[in-house]
Amino acid sequence: MRNETFENAVARILAKDSRYPREAYAVLPAALEHTVRELQQKHLLKDPNSQHVTGQQLAEGFRNYMIEEYGPFAANILQDLHIHATSDIGNIVYNLIEVGMFGKTPSDRLDDFKDIYDFHEAFVQPYLPQNAPLP
Repeated sequence: MRNETFENAVARILAKDSRYPREAYAVLPAALEHTVRELQQKHLLKDPNSQHVTGQQLAEGFRNYMIEEYGPFAANILQDLHIHATSDIGNIVYNLIEVGMFGKTPSDRLDDFKDIYDFHEAFVQPYLPQNAPLP
């Protein structure tokens, strides 16, 4: 990883790719830490000293992090961050990889983040009242 601040790296990303606001990038390091911690506790990391997780593991950890941190507000926050699908998480991660803030292995691919779960099912449905019609 390059020796620059995360903020500078995000500024470089935003100069080339404005799909996601600055705040969308700020969520990813916390979600990654959360994911690594969860996987370490469950002894599911191949290398317990590594921070590397798969795209699917990070997407799942991202969901868990957002629900634990923001609960019923997660869907609105994600809307504001322009994160509507797991592929958006992948796009943000790969932008961070491109500027050297995150790493990857040769087997990692952007497609690893594709269609892992439905955002409505993950972030909206759990907070709907029982027996209420679906929006």
